[in-house]
Amino acid sequence: MEKVGLIIGLFLTIFGMYKIDIVLIPTLDYFGKYVFFGAINIFVFWVEWFFYKRFDGLLRILMPFMFGLVILLIGVKIA
Repeated sequence: MEKVGLIIGLFLTIFGMYKIDIVLIPTLDYFGKYVFFGAINIFVFWVEWFFYKRFDGLLRILMPFMFGLVILLIGVKIA
């Protein structure tokens, strides 16, 4: 049951980061943009994993889900 929040949060984060990347990647015109966005994407997934490992009980389920929801809402707002 604890992994449900992590799995749902990961799906929300993936969709939100996809929306963010689709809008922001064409706006940057330099060679390192792919490295920059790769690093940002890895950092976002690390933060979600950190929330999952750091908390116990109900927060272990809710924190990755809420973080994924925030990333999704940011992605939808930007797109």
